[in-house]
Amino acid sequence: MKNFLKILILEDNVTDAEIIVSLLRKEGLLFESLLAMNKEEFTQALKQFQPGVIISDNSLPQFDAMEALEIVHRNAVAIPFILVTGTVSEEFAAGIIKLGADDYILKDRLARLPAAIEAALQKKKSEEALRQQQEQNRFKALLLATVGQAIIATALDGSVTYWNKAAEKIYGWSAGEAMGNNIIDLTPSVQSREEANEIMNELKRGNSWSGEFLVQRKDGTNFPAFVTDSPVYDQEGKLVGIIGVSTDISERKKAEQDLKELEQKILDQKIQEQKKITRAVITAQEQERNHIGQELHDNINQILAGTKLYLGMAAKTNKAVEELVKYPIELIDNSIKEIRLLSSKQVTPLKNIDLEKLIGGLADNLNQTNALKVLFEYNITTGLLHDELKLNIYRIIQEQLNNIIKHAAAGNVNIHIKEAGKFITIIVTDDGKGFDPLKERKGIGISNMIDRVESFNGEIEIQSSIGKGCTITISLPY
Repeated sequence: MKNFLKILILEDNVTDAEIIVSLLRKEGLLFESLLAMNKEEFTQALKQFQPGVIISDNSLPQFDAMEALEIVHRNAVAIPFILVTGTVSEEFAAGIIKLGADDYILKDRLARLPAAIEAALQKKKSEEALRQQQEQNRFKALLLATVGQAIIATALDGSVTYWNKAAEKIYGWSAGEAMGNNIIDLTPSVQSREEANEIMNELKRGNSWSGEFLVQRKDGTNFPAFVTDSPVYDQEGKLVGIIGVSTDISERKKAEQDLKELEQKILDQKIQEQKKITRAVITAQEQERNHIGQELHDNINQILAGTKLYLGMAAKTNKAVEELVKYPIELIDNSIKEIRLLSSKQVTPLKNIDLEKLIGGLADNLNQTNALKVLFEYNITTGLLHDELKLNIYRIIQEQLNNIIKHAAAGNVNIHIKEAGKFITIIVTDDGKGFDPLKERKGIGISNMIDRVESFNGEIEIQSSIGKGCTITISLPY
């Protein structure tokens, strides 16, 4: 006992008190002592002297050790209390120890007093350390109980040893219901149970884990949580348990999803606006085509016809001139025919379009050449197709027929237009030489078709291979 002590001696016999002091000094104990001989002096000494150890006789006039011990307890001070007395019964000794005395020593055995003081001081020190630890644990438990995240501790076998208030709120199980049960049976959803077992095995090996995890409430409803699990070690470094912190991230996930949907909506709007622009460009091109076709037919052909007339008139004046202008007149006739054919391709009605008639005309013209046989089927009963869509379908088929004539070397072509739910399906098939759709194409015919289809929110599929012809399937909403 190297620390300096303040010892309060409760004794009405001065000689006995001096014997105690002498014994303690002889043992090398460093201390200051104060003698209290009655209740008033004892009570005052507790407040002013503030002793570290109390040595008390059993019986004083109108005051005894039990009452002294009660005063100590009433003042809420943790001071080692050792009874030093003449003789006491075993029953009394047991009773006073039960009331809180640390030891009792008979006066004829005072040699044991220094050791008893040492033991009492160590006991109080241990009790104080335990009290502080318990207070810290209570504070930590209170702190964990008030945080907004679910905090769950388990033993290595998965049985729950701690379940805070937030865990009760998030998972729906009360602490009483959760304690002792296996965590795998309480929080993982059915879908994530296998993963939960794998995570538990990793934690048992001393590894930590964190991430998003699908969990469930007591009522069986699932929700996403962000979970952080860590192994827990004791003071000797032995793995003794697992602690997990989890947060309900349903609102965050919903906000993320809402943001994605909003971004997608904005992107879709931009795409639709771009498609509107593309359709406007196509409409402008159609108008320009019509204008060029009409100019060719009405003006250029008229000029050529006038030229032919004057050449004919000149031919009548002289036989030599007649022979000279014969070939130019043939060239003019061919030019007029070519311009009429080109004009018919360029000029289409922009309103009240008869789609079946337009495409049927294309098929008839090709059938008359004897070079290509075209079979056309039209199975549209709805009257809801607008002129812009009809013209777009016509141009798509016209473009594909041009591709077939130029590149396919086909003998037969099938064109089928039909309804399929809220979509118009267009299938164009030929038995030509085919091509590899994955290879880069030099022409722009198919690209034009794809642009037209996509501008009307449609889809196009091209199936072809070398030597096996080509099938183009187009689906357009209406």
